[in-house]
Amino acid sequence: MLALAKEAGDLALSFTLKGGAEAWNKTGGKGPVTEADLAVNRLCLKQLQAARPDYGWLSEETFDELPARAKSRVWVVDPIDGTRAYINGDPHWCIALAIVEEGEAVASVLYAPALGRMYSARKGAGAFLNGSAIQVSRRTAEDGLRLITNEGLVNHPSWPEPWPRVEIARPKPNATLLRMAHVATGEWDAALVLAEKSDWDLAAGTVLVQEAGGQATTHLGEPFVFNQAVPAQRSVLASGNALHPLLVRRLGVVKIPDPQARAAQPMPVQTEPKRMSESAKTGKQLLHIVFGGELKDVTDVEFEDLSQIDFVGAFPNYQEAYDAWKSAAQRTVDQAEMRYFILHAHKLLDPATGDHHHV
Repeated sequence: MLALAKEAGDLALSFTLKGGAEAWNKTGGKGPVTEADLAVNRLCLKQLQAARPDYGWLSEETFDELPARAKSRVWVVDPIDGTRAYINGDPHWCIALAIVEEGEAVASVLYAPALGRMYSARKGAGAFLNGSAIQVSRRTAEDGLRLITNEGLVNHPSWPEPWPRVEIARPKPNATLLRMAHVATGEWDAALVLAEKSDWDLAAGTVLVQEAGGQATTHLGEPFVFNQAVPAQRSVLASGNALHPLLVRRLGVVKIPDPQARAAQPMPVQTEPKRMSESAKTGKQLLHIVFGGELKDVTDVEFEDLSQIDFVGAFPNYQEAYDAWKSAAQRTVDQAEMRYFILHAHKLLDPATGDHHHV
């Protein structure tokens, strides 16, 4: 993992030496991504799956598919945590690799190449920065707390109990994992994010903080359980052991939904598809087309080669289309760029007559 993290960091840095990586915004308002993120993701996917083909895979830059991570051990990867910092030339970004076993982060490497910092941790074996052991702060009181969080949080008028004197990190690192790393080294007493974070933002930092003698949980003190149906946690609180319960007590008034509450309902049982003519006899026929192909970028829906599109078939209802889609998707689960979709046609155009037919 250390060697791969170093190679991945060098790869990301190579783009900056060539004038910077091309960047664009992900669909759905999920923030920026660069060609460097995707290149690092491909490198990590290739090497880690080759080294441990029986492990599952979860990465920020790979479309999340439950079958790909339905394993007892899973690689959890953030190719570049702190992409905005990376784009802006700020050194506070990192490569993160973690192993999650039965929902628990058990090993990690976190490499910040622009800072020259290589963090590593393994359950029961300690936490290290550039080979030297690290330890969280031993602070036992909230007064004088050195905290990495959003500017203005502690002074917000909605707190029923005012915060004591607190030093806030200015500016705070863009990368959540680096904030956790600063807690692991004792440079800062605590890091707090009162918002949902994905597993790849947390797994590598969690085992690092824990092995440095601290705790990393939700703001309510709930232990992180990774690789659930929704790979995310409601919030983040990382600190030393003595400080942690004091902050949990203070933060208990904050209500943030559990991401698992929006977990998808059980998938429909796969059925044997009927012919369109047979289905049409039982009700109104709707047109669903199942097709797929290799995407240029897994965060978008632009195909690499339209001439190579795989048309699975046309189906009269969503259930049959879903069954066909699921079968096709499962066949290509190990090909991250290969994606299948269901197209529901609402209107057909007859070029011969110019008529529009609603379906």
